[in-house]
Amino acid sequence: MRHGRRILDADAHVIEPADLFGAGAAMGAIVVSPNTPTIPCGDASTLTDQFANAFDAPSYLRAMDAQGIDAAVLYPSVALFVPFQPGLDAAGSLAACRRYNDWIAGYCAADARRLAGVGVVPLCDPRAAAAEAERAAGLGLVGALARPNFLYGRNLGDPAYDPLYEALARAGLVLAVHEGLGVQGPTIGMDRFAGFTLRHLCSHPMEQMAAMASLIVDGALERHPGLRVAFLESGTAWLPYWLARLDQHRTWMRDSETAALSLAPSEYFARQCAISCDPEDHLVALAAARVGADHLLWASDFPHPDAVFPGAVDEFVEHAGLDAPALDAILWRTPVEFYRLAARFGA
Repeated sequence: MRHGRRILDADAHVIEPADLFGAGAAMGAIVVSPNTPTIPCGDASTLTDQFANAFDAPSYLRAMDAQGIDAAVLYPSVALFVPFQPGLDAAGSLAACRRYNDWIAGYCAADARRLAGVGVVPLCDPRAAAAEAERAAGLGLVGALARPNFLYGRNLGDPAYDPLYEALARAGLVLAVHEGLGVQGPTIGMDRFAGFTLRHLCSHPMEQMAAMASLIVDGALERHPGLRVAFLESGTAWLPYWLARLDQHRTWMRDSETAALSLAPSEYFARQCAISCDPEDHLVALAAARVGADHLLWASDFPHPDAVFPGAVDEFVEHAGLDAPALDAILWRTPVEFYRLAARFGA
């Protein structure tokens, strides 16, 4: 607990073993810009315990203790990239996903009362992705990661992904949309900027904006009303503007391109979606006022280079400008309900 509240980290990251995908797999999968920060939490000296123990589950739990975090939903680091390399065929991508999913399920089993994992699926083959999502559910994972980028010539709202979305809704898993700068594929900002700063500024929020627009306007949320979607690691301040713009365009084009949408985009979001906020998201109150704290998830991004450690919870509570009920919801109740973890972590 921290500040008298239970804390659920809705998007923390593991550091996979170096040999999980084979020697050198990470170096070949990630396109790194000049000056890209690489030091975990910006200061490796704060993580001597974790490095000494290869970021194993017990040392990870100790890092959570140091931050006052009761439970965490874990996302990949290297597996954000490896399965989505353009040089991998469907069988190769599936094999990488299965390897990661088996590993993260075992990792979380070290303390299933505090750790839950999100799996990865081979987006290059939506039917194989659907089958792997069902397998992930059997492993006890709580979601399937999808990159927001325009990979394999498709946006996330493309009907080609319907088998995956049907499987996720049926299994009760979250579609977890998560950007990570460096994938070998189209990324907003990569087409015009060379350095890390400008590419990173653009990629995380703008890729999520594009993914949300496609999932809504291309009809995926209309076709799959039981699908829950989390938009992660992109901040929240853009959301009120984007939902308003989407609503306006739905009204404007309702006799043609948006005729199949039975709801306004903001209503689809209210019915099916959540968005994560960062420790330093000092504009989160804007999003809370627009969509409600019951659609906001707090996330640390630990131990990536921009993560705050060990003061992530303190940073958020002290500067978010939220009242006590909103903090209680964002830091625990909303992510527990959205990921359906009440039976596992406690209500």
